[in-house]
Amino acid sequence: MYSNLKRSERSLPYYLLAPAVAILLAFTIYPLVVSLLNSFSSLNLSNPSKNRFVGVANYFSAITDPYFLTSVRVTLVYTLVVVAIEFVLGFFLALLLNQRYRGAGLFRVLLLIPVLLTPAIVGMVWRILYNPDFGMINYLVSLVGIRPRSWLGDLNTALPAAALVDIWQWTPFMMLLLLAGLRSLPRDPFEAALIDGASQLRILIQITVPMLSSVITVALLIRTIDTLRIFDQLYILTSGGPGNSTETLSLFVYKAGLKQLRMGYASAVSYLMLIIAIIISTQLLRLTAKRS
Repeated sequence: MYSNLKRSERSLPYYLLAPAVAILLAFTIYPLVVSLLNSFSSLNLSNPSKNRFVGVANYFSAITDPYFLTSVRVTLVYTLVVVAIEFVLGFFLALLLNQRYRGAGLFRVLLLIPVLLTPAIVGMVWRILYNPDFGMINYLVSLVGIRPRSWLGDLNTALPAAALVDIWQWTPFMMLLLLAGLRSLPRDPFEAALIDGASQLRILIQITVPMLSSVITVALLIRTIDTLRIFDQLYILTSGGPGNSTETLSLFVYKAGLKQLRMGYASAVSYLMLIIAIIISTQLLRLTAKRS
């Protein structure tokens, strides 16, 4: 009886974890497996009866598709610019808020408000602000002599305008991570450097940044992966237009799968998108590890 009781106690954690594992398998692992199988098929929802195995044909079609290659370029440029600016601004704000002065707590709370909003709501608000007829953006730029224009409808300004929205919303998130890292650093190296007569810039470059390398890596990794798969905000702002100047990989997959109903092709593009994200994340980790 005692052995049965001990066996039941050892089995209890597995019983408690079973529902969570079942949900994980049902909503994560199973869709991944099905989408992977679909990527090797000609599945088209407009005519599902003609579904057949096509091997890597979908992948080959994708890498030779000029629209796919354009979406890759747009995604990489958008990610690089957005993450770089968010990091620089976030690091500057973190250094500013790390100082002890009156009102810093209130300023920090106000900065975090954009992060608390959903990307869809942010996209809707900024689309109104960018409206060429009654938007606030055109009114403000007209005050400094800039001619009003359709910021989201112009091939030259659509992507920068969309990037500005992302920077506005997620720079505070980068700032919060870096500020937490700054607050966790020991004070002894900084005090020793000040005693030795080191300048603030030298302390920043040779002490602060190296000691923050792990936090910087995490912050860049989170934002890079999140930006690579951006969808809802861009869909509301531009829907990938004008033309396909703001069409990222997520929007390309959406149009191929849910508008053109080419689910096999869309699944293949999704896995190519995953491969790109893995390569970029791996290189980012390797780069930061070398610098550390």
